Amino acid sequence: MCGEYGQADSNKDGDINLADFFTDIQDGGGPGRSGARFSGAGVGALDVNKDNYISEAEYLSGEKHSISNKERGISGPDDGPIGYAYDNRDNFISRISNTIGALPRGSIASEAALGSDGRDISTSRIARFMQGGGVLGAMGRGLTGGSIMSPEYVSPEMGDMTPEEYDRAIVKSFNSIGNTGEQPVPPEVAAAMGRVRGLNPRAVSVPAPVAVNNVEASTAASTADASGTSYVVNAEDMGGGMVKVFYGDNSSEIMPAINYQLMMRNYV
Repeated sequence: MCGEYGQADSNKDGDINLADFFTDIQDGGGPGRSGARFSGAGVGALDVNKDNYISEAEYLSGEKHSISNKERGISGPDDGPIGYAYDNRDNFISRISNTIGALPRGSIASEAALGSDGRDISTSRIARFMQGGGVLGAMGRGLTGGSIMSPEYVSPEMGDMTPEEYDRAIVKSFNSIGNTGEQPVPPEVAAAMGRVRGLNPRAVSVPAPVAVNNVEASTAASTADASGTSYVVNAEDMGGGMVKVFYGDNSSEIMPAINYQLMMRNYV
């Protein structure tokens, strides 16, 4: 498909077809992923917990990595991959979408599905104005006090659907173009989205961290989780707000302490 989009089963229906292309270009995160923001290709390093969803927390972590890279004079994809991915996160279309305040389809429910790791996100600027029906919507609200495009979530009947089909139906029912993020996400929607997108697998596969030199490291005996992502096995306080992190595959990385703490949240 166009620009690497639509090459995976993005809508989780067991088949790869044109519908996956349209899902992939609307769900953020770049080709083959979903995310809390729209992105181009090459942002895989932002997906720290490797669940194929780039959360708002991971985008914010990428921004901090970017700032740290610039302060240390690092600019390449090998020396500072997370910050580099953040710096190159946009293509022309994603930049416009983010600038006008639009959100990817499903991102509001996905952030809710992450629980304490999720962030409250909402549409803004031009996108919010258009969700309200634009000029006609503003006139309508002035006359009625309501919103022309106010979405109403209605839980679908399960009928003969399989549990997987029912999860997709719940998510589809909630994912209205009029969702602004102002209203709370129903618990059943958040749970269904978590199952559909397989969000945050480390929540159940990684042991709790323990303190090491005033920061935290995992007590894992093995070196990687089920997705192949290396565990953090040690960390050293470098001073100046920087931490050197050691992974189970014998690699290491220096990062800001705040970014390290955000990354470790995925381990509990």
